[in-house]
Amino acid sequence: MPHWMCTTCGYYLQAAAPPERCPSCSWVCVFNDITCRRAECGGEQNLDPTLVGNTLSLLQADPGPPTKLARAAAESLHQIDLLRGLSEEERQKLKSLGEIELYEPHTVIFSEGAEAGNFYLLEEGQVSIESRLSRGLRFPIMAVSPGQAFGWSALVLPHQYTATALALTRVRTTAIPKEAMLEMMRANPALGLAIMEKVASIVASRVRSLELALAGLLQKDR
Repeated sequence: MPHWMCTTCGYYLQAAAPPERCPSCSWVCVFNDITCRRAECGGEQNLDPTLVGNTLSLLQADPGPPTKLARAAAESLHQIDLLRGLSEEERQKLKSLGEIELYEPHTVIFSEGAEAGNFYLLEEGQVSIESRLSRGLRFPIMAVSPGQAFGWSALVLPHQYTATALALTRVRTTAIPKEAMLEMMRANPALGLAIMEKVASIVASRVRSLELALAGLLQKDR
């Protein structure tokens, strides 16, 4: 399903077609299609960082300095499944550590800068991982689909969320407490290593995504 970004305020959503009026700024806005359709950003389940940067360059307010975008890039424009390669038994064991949480549309699941207390498995619905820039603008970082995980900041120091998670639809998640997951990883070093290798891959891909987003941002028409 395509990804859309409002060219007035940066609001992000995933839908077959964009709304006529932006749900965030309430204006009749132009929405840019920021869906990745290139191998470099991983396909249509992801956002295209260059197109995100292009759209940020059109916003009617200052999106903030590159350092702010760098902080946002700690999450992802390019989704890497942290649980890929785990057996079904390992996945079920992870789920057994958590509790089901339900969120209504437009509800914040966690906020940028807050203590990262939980790691999340998305069971149903759609979640946007985004950063809030200056003057209320929003920078979409990652689209999360059912079966994928988010909130990996809970696994690494300083255990602080680097972005905001927003429910786009009604959402059902399994929230796994940080300490319970870390204890499981310590008890099963092979599992812990596999997960942390995925985290390292995410960090590396974020650097490239940031470069592409900044390149798009600097392509503003003169």
